[in-house]
Amino acid sequence: MADQSSSVPTYRFFLGLFIVHPTLVPEEISKALGMEADVAHCVGAPRRTPKGTPLSGTYADTRWRHSTEHVIEDQWFASEVSRLIDKLQLHKAFFADVKSGGGTASIVIQFMDGFLADELSSETLARLVDLNLSLAIECFAGLQH
Repeated sequence: MADQSSSVPTYRFFLGLFIVHPTLVPEEISKALGMEADVAHCVGAPRRTPKGTPLSGTYADTRWRHSTEHVIEDQWFASEVSRLIDKLQLHKAFFADVKSGGGTASIVIQFMDGFLADELSSETLARLVDLNLSLAIECFAGLQH
């Protein structure tokens, strides 16, 4: 759990947008979406570790990721996914261009603490499909911080 000092347990998770594309550069993605990447690398740039140590070769594609932390007091997270989809709805044409250009775009859910469970409605899933987005889930619960 994220916060054990209060009587009400809280749970952390991150919602992110992850885009992989063979030719777009991170600045184009940020401009099109009106949001900055937390992590990005550009196709053709020299490869590096997360700490900046140079690696051999160059990146084969662009990878762009924007994430937002959420803290909740119960297990229900689907409403936050729905709110993110609402924000992304304005960029439907951009996501279609990403897909038609050989790229992918995903909403990523990263669970960080405790037990979280919820259900994404068929309406929410249909909205993901309508935006050409896939859904990715990552679980880090139980890992030492």
